[in-house]
Amino acid sequence: MPRPQSRPAPVAAAAPGHAPAAAPGAPGHAAPHGTPGRAATPHQTPGHAPGAHGSPGDAAAHGTPGRPATPHQTPGQAPATPHRTPGHAPTAHGSAGDPAGVADPAAKTATAATLPRPAPTRPDPYLPGRAVSPAAGTVAGWSGVPHSAPPVSPAPGGGPTGPGRSRRGLWIALGAGLAVVGVLAATVLWPTRDRYPALEFRTLEVVATPTAGAERSTAVFTSVLGDRAYLAHQLADDRLEVVAVDTGSGGELWRKATPVGAQRWAGIRALPGGVAVLADASGDSTPRDLLVLDAGSGDQRWRLAVHGDDDLHYTRDTVVWVDRTGDRLVGLRMRDGHETWRRGSPRDEYGSNRTRVARVSTPEALGGAGFVTGAPTAPWLGTGGRLVQVGADRSVRLIDMDSGDVLRSRPNVADVEDLVVAHADRLYVTEDDRGYRLLGYDLASLGEPDVLYTAPDDGRRPQSLVACGEHRACLLEVPDGETARTEVVAATEGKGSRHWAAPEADGLVPVGEHLVARRDSPQSAVTLFDADGRAVLPDRDGVAVRLDAGNVLVFAEPPSTAEDDRSLAGMAVGGKSPFEMGELKDVRSESCSWTASVIACGRAKDFVLYRFAGDD
Repeated sequence: MPRPQSRPAPVAAAAPGHAPAAAPGAPGHAAPHGTPGRAATPHQTPGHAPGAHGSPGDAAAHGTPGRPATPHQTPGQAPATPHRTPGHAPTAHGSAGDPAGVADPAAKTATAATLPRPAPTRPDPYLPGRAVSPAAGTVAGWSGVPHSAPPVSPAPGGGPTGPGRSRRGLWIALGAGLAVVGVLAATVLWPTRDRYPALEFRTLEVVATPTAGAERSTAVFTSVLGDRAYLAHQLADDRLEVVAVDTGSGGELWRKATPVGAQRWAGIRALPGGVAVLADASGDSTPRDLLVLDAGSGDQRWRLAVHGDDDLHYTRDTVVWVDRTGDRLVGLRMRDGHETWRRGSPRDEYGSNRTRVARVSTPEALGGAGFVTGAPTAPWLGTGGRLVQVGADRSVRLIDMDSGDVLRSRPNVADVEDLVVAHADRLYVTEDDRGYRLLGYDLASLGEPDVLYTAPDDGRRPQSLVACGEHRACLLEVPDGETARTEVVAATEGKGSRHWAAPEADGLVPVGEHLVARRDSPQSAVTLFDADGRAVLPDRDGVAVRLDAGNVLVFAEPPSTAEDDRSLAGMAVGGKSPFEMGELKDVRSESCSWTASVIACGRAKDFVLYRFAGDD
């Protein structure tokens, strides 16, 4: 069947009082062709000109009631609207475990050495580009520039006028001197602080049990980000109802059903200022709905038709759609779904357009919580958003996710099937030709690579490549297909490689420079290794996930769609043993999502939010 020559345009949310959009494929559901630089209006009568249409929930686009939204559009950049194929329905979004289609700033430093350092800040997920001080609870600039205390000034009226005033001046001078000494000490010790200290784990405590429905839902999903938990369940009419809950109080913030239904839903994904909801698809070429809801109100911002094998990547401002049917990458504005850029995928000499796209992870993103796969739940943390695209012609190119600009490119680097990982300023590739080599490229130049490791013979195969520290890559090596002899290979630029045994391991999850090696056979188990290959937590049954770069969460059994009790434990990578927290009761563990302090799970007719660390 010939491929469509055009793609559907995103559909903006209907104004209050409008009827819900027709189901995909329903008569009149196709949108008109958009005018370049102008948004297409939903549910337009054929022949009418398209008009711009704002998001009904834009005033609370970042999930903080009463707080103005931060605009996402680049000044002067006119979004181009993709043409819609008549009759081709637009669509929705989400995904359990790695919700909503997961394929998943450098702080300025003070120039004065005497400036005090503030408490570490955490990104505010509802105000992109800003951070919240956990100590003071106030919003600070994203730059993280330390704020000095007000200067000590003499009393009004000049200098001391008597003995009492003289002694007071002496005490002020002495106090100021001690303060300077303290600030200098804090400045010296700052680089050596533990950025990811051991969490204070505790017995599981129920925060809230929001209701789902009177009947057992066919599908439930959760996604947690910052102080917000999003909980979703499929209704009897196949729509998905999404509930927003405050993770501190457990209070319900809003509850909204999607305007369209789907026979099956893939999941949901908490985003900066929004929630992505994704329908499932029965095949690679089957259309499915991607919807983006407003975090503040739950109203639909926009929806778009994607396909079963398409990937979706997110920044604070942009959704990058890997459109395999259209052979292109498309940048969509997070606020309203308008197309801001597009780039065709490279083809080889035979016309193949197969492609592979890898997100460039950041230390901040990998320093936070991760999915079971190890992919970060908030990949937009850190400086910028970039993708590496591997083309069918073996080329690679580094792409800015917000602008679509190609920052670097290089031919003859990797095949689409090769293991490829991009992290910070490095691109790691396993070159597989008569044996294999692990190569490291500098993303700043994409010049000649460094050879980090060469397999000793042709019978060894690599799998599960991850970044596991600064300029350090780790992979699993299987000799001659014998999984019982699987080893971890950890290669650091300029320092060679280390090897240690990890029998039957089939996946790796980085936790700072520590590493979780997981296996599915003969039963699910994990081993936590330190940077030197010492087993900190050896051969523990179940599944381990990253809470941050210093702590892991351990499930006693692998995730399941059935309701059951699941034992949970927490452990700091520098600790001696896990802390047993107790059991998650009657949960569908496959639906669970977590931060470094709470975990949310779906159950038969409701949801449950537990706290396991942090302040009350």
